[in-house]
Amino acid sequence: MANFCTNCGSKLNKNDNFCSNCGTRIEKSYIEQNNHSPNQNTVNIEKRKAKQKLNTILGGVLSFGNAFKKTLDYYGLDYAKTRKAIRLQVEKEIDSGQITSGGVEYRVNQLIVEYKTKMDKEKEEKRKKLKMIDEIFESEEIKSEIRKNNIGQKYLSSIKDNLQNKIIYRKENMNEDKIKDYIKTELKKERDAQEKRKREEQERARKLEEEAKIRKEQEMIRKEMIENGEAGYCGFGCRYFYEEFLDDHGGIVGDFDSGGIVDYYCGLGHSAYPGKFCEYYNK
Repeated sequence: MANFCTNCGSKLNKNDNFCSNCGTRIEKSYIEQNNHSPNQNTVNIEKRKAKQKLNTILGGVLSFGNAFKKTLDYYGLDYAKTRKAIRLQVEKEIDSGQITSGGVEYRVNQLIVEYKTKMDKEKEEKRKKLKMIDEIFESEEIKSEIRKNNIGQKYLSSIKDNLQNKIIYRKENMNEDKIKDYIKTELKKERDAQEKRKREEQERARKLEEEAKIRKEQEMIRKEMIENGEAGYCGFGCRYFYEEFLDDHGGIVGDFDSGGIVDYYCGLGHSAYPGKFCEYYNK
């Protein structure tokens, strides 16, 4: 079984006189004693002791005033997230025999510093990436593309937000060339979308103009029919007027020669009398 420092929990070699990590003097009797495989019960007791000490250092879920939380606040580390990560890491090292109860506090403080260093590194990387994105948007190459595609500021902000999400939060590996290609592609997509919207708007305007023209013509015809006393009924001149040839049982047959009678009806549901017109008359 490996030997560990009673102060910091670091692994010791057989000939060590001092801990290479914290400098604590090593008692040879301790090393010799630990060269023999300890009783499993003793090992379990030591692990429980180490975990109890870990709980004391980390504090309970509601212990927001403890020294551990104050330390995390001082370093700007998230309490819940960092506390959970440290607990999992230290418990893992306790279970594997890497540290004992004597090294728990040192290891916790060591991990706090490691997480602080990692956080600072991530912040600096984020700052550099944000700066690179801003500089690319301000480059003449991209500004020229923006002018050429006639893209508004609102959509540019959307592209920038998407880039930040991809690079910083989703951690996609994008160098300067890839970022430029992405921006150019998005600018082209927006230009194509604008042109499509413009065509659709023109088509809507054309249809509205056509419908207005038809309504105007219908209104003129309606007024003319009213003046001629012909309003109120469908007739042969109405595009909604139909005639059907029915057999003796009321079934529709192909034409008049097949026998039966002739019936008339209006597709709009108006009374249908041949020779008359309705207000929806349209040749």
